[in-house]
Formats: sequence, structure tokens, C-alpha cells
Amino acid sequence: MTMRPIDIARRLQISTTTLRKYEDLGIIPPVERSHNGYRIYTDEHIAYFICIREMLYGFTLFEIGTMLKLVIDHKHDEALWIANKAQSDLQNDKFICEQIKAQFLYKRKPKLPKELTVDTVSKTTGIPASTIRYWDKIGLISVNRCVANNYRIFIQSNIDQVLMIQALKFAMQARGEKYAIQQIRKEMQEVNLSDMDKITALVTSIDKHLASQNRALIRSVSALYYLCRQIEEKCFDV
Repeated sequence: MTMRPIDIARRLQISTTTLRKYEDLGIIPPVERSHNGYRIYTDEHIAYFICIREMLYGFTLFEIGTMLKLVIDHKHDEALWIANKAQSDLQNDKFICEQIKAQFLYKRKPKLPKELTVDTVSKTTGIPASTIRYWDKIGLISVNRCVANNYRIFIQSNIDQVLMIQALKFAMQARGEKYAIQQIRKEMQEVNLSDMDKITALVTSIDKHLASQNRALIRSVSALYYLCRQIEEKCFDV
């Protein structure tokens, strides 16, 4: 079955310009044209369009393009592994959120040595060591140095710092704001860890945000998997 661009656009509640944009980006298979120059969209193209619209719930258009170009090249598993990595990253965000809860809501401090390495702090919090080093470099956190070798020496209060920075970063994302170092720096100066109402509200907003992201990502990955199955079985239920 073939459909006119306007019919597909109406069905997906988008513009024909958006359909052409997806074509120009190379994230749908090549489109043939009729003798009079009109695009000929097949069931396979419609399946791609539907998949793109569903995947936009959990991925950027650039990320979608990376995966669908692999699908077009019949590298389905490579595309699915990229999607799996996104789910893994979100799972780590959930782990970090649980550490934030334990640290600031439940006051459960991990039993750790007095002095810690960056790798220990990273493993404890779930935040990459490279990120922690960067925050130290720009002065978001204050870390002492070993006199003998100049290595960073972390203490318990540094764990509080890195978890709160990440909590504020999550909160900005939950509000739909762009991550900004200066804003984080300002909010870090205003944080009152004894104000449990504000801490609870902060953590609750993060929890809701991550849950929403999880649902959106599952929806997006499901759409990608379904498209791959349709292509492999050469059966397009559109």
C-alpha cells in the first residue's frame, strides 16, 4: 500500500515538511518518486515514520537518526544495543537517586574509610570519576590533596557535595531547564540540609522525573524493536 504525504502527515498529526525533514536526514529508507515527481511512500516508510514519532518520547532526533541509520543498513542488533545503553544509563541515574535518598532523607551514611579515593567516591555514589574530577577542577566541590603525590583525598563531606550537585542537576532536568554550572553553584550555596521539607520535595521531584523518563524510554525502545521485527519479517502492520 502507498499513501500520499498529506495522508501520512494527517494520520501522525505532523506536517508534510516534517516528513521531508526525516527523509533529508536519511533516517527513513530511500523514497522513490512517480513519473510526475511525487514521493511514493510505502508501508515500510510509514512504519519508520510511526517509529520515529514514538521514539521521540525517549530520544533526541539525533539519537534516533543514529539508530535508524543502522536499521536501514540492516544492523538491527547494533541499533538495539545503543538503545540498551540508554536504558543502562537511566538505571544508573536511578541508583544515584537511591544514594541521594539514603544520604539526605534516611541519613544512612556508608561505612567508609576516613580518606577516600575518587574511584571509591564514584563507586559509592554512581557518579563517574571523570565528572567528580571536573567538579573539583571548576570549584563546585573542595577536595584536599596528598602532599606526597598530589592525589585527591576525599572525605565523607565530599560525598554529600557530589550527591547534592547531582540532585540539583536532576532537579533542573525535571523542571525542563538546561544544565548550567553557575545555577548549580548558586543553589549549592543556598542548600540547607536540615530543611527536610525542601529535601523531601527535591527528592520527590527527581523520583517522578526518572519514572517519567523510564516510561518514555521503554515506549521508545519498544517502537524500535517493533520496527526491527517488522523489517525482518517483511510484514508491516501500519
